[in-house]
Amino acid sequence: MWRILNDFDLVLLSFINQWSQRWREFDAIVVLVSDSDLIKGGVVIAAVWGAWFCRNKNDQQQNRAYLLSGIFGALLALFFARLLAAELPLRTRPLLAPTLHFRPPFGLRDQSNWTIWSSFPSDHAALFFSLALGVFYVSKKWGAVLFAYVVFVICFPRMYIGIHYPTDVLGGAALGFSAVTFLSLDSLRAKWVRPIFLFHESRPGLFYLLFFLITFQIATLFWDIRILLSHFGFSS
Repeated sequence: MWRILNDFDLVLLSFINQWSQRWREFDAIVVLVSDSDLIKGGVVIAAVWGAWFCRNKNDQQQNRAYLLSGIFGALLALFFARLLAAELPLRTRPLLAPTLHFRPPFGLRDQSNWTIWSSFPSDHAALFFSLALGVFYVSKKWGAVLFAYVVFVICFPRMYIGIHYPTDVLGGAALGFSAVTFLSLDSLRAKWVRPIFLFHESRPGLFYLLFFLITFQIATLFWDIRILLSHFGFSS
């Protein structure tokens, strides 16, 4: 099984890597996109906020319940992604794997800290596929657009610059889909979203303050929190 996956990774990654260092401008754009929290998380979170206030043929509370499944599913998927990265055997990132002879794009900054975490699974894929699925439940059209955005703008650059293998992305996406699907089960969703809606109705100001802070941290992949934890000896 792993042999099949490795062959799949090598074929697709070799195809992607052949374009590296051909056009300096294209490499610079891909590196910029990969580093930009605004282009990655900012756009996805903006779509989530837009869907939150969307009024379509469906019940708005039901739409918001699905979006909450996407948000909390993203947090759950991220937790398991980090857990798997820590507990599974270390999978060296493509850029650092000596046998791959990976060609980094022009303009890639030093990434020596990549050795800390295993490449599998992709936490970006886990987070943003979860959120895209939540939006998809509200609007299939805009959800499909967001899925395409996550694939080509968020996940493709991660493979292009050598942070992840294709199966890292697929593994993260599977975690995201599983978490959101689980939290969206009718019998379960009706129970855990009810107290959130009651809180929203009774304390809307405080609710949106917390909602903004949580979604802001998701958009930046909890960068500030990770930096803070690193000062106390926790690897980020």
